[in-house]
Amino acid sequence: MGRNYLLSAMLAGLALGLSGCLVLVELPVSNFRFDSNWQRTTDGAYVFCTNKTSQMRYKFRAPDPSVITKIEERYVGLASGRTLTLDRPIADLSRDGNDLVFIGELTFGEGGVPQSLPPGVGQQSITVTPVNPPTSRNGATTVTVTVTTRSGVQYSGSYTYDTYANCP
Repeated sequence: MGRNYLLSAMLAGLALGLSGCLVLVELPVSNFRFDSNWQRTTDGAYVFCTNKTSQMRYKFRAPDPSVITKIEERYVGLASGRTLTLDRPIADLSRDGNDLVFIGELTFGEGGVPQSLPPGVGQQSITVTPVNPPTSRNGATTVTVTVTTRSGVQYSGSYTYDTYANCP
């Protein structure tokens, strides 16, 4: 009995000593993917249309929404450098397998998502005629999503969307 008691006490002491060395580690947020309801036919790139409803969707792999404390979206017009920063409520995310997903409708222009004309391109006045003007690229917007976890670690993903006017 004395030897078994001594062995049990040693194992308990070892377990107690090891428990002080263990740290709970959050699984990382990873694999950010972006798309929209508009896609360029020439190369399949996802784009935004400024004259029609544009929806953006992003997904990222996350172990559980409870490890997330903050989601920040940052939209930057490439040529103008104008930015729009939004905090996204965690409740806006839905679960799709191992991914958390956000889908939202975007508003462009003053007070909305910034877009910008490429350098060297100026705005023009358009005369309205019965014939619709052709679809044309009118800028680009980079979207960066930053997810902050309970431990304070931040994970980010970005995508640059070309923006188009006169979408059909």
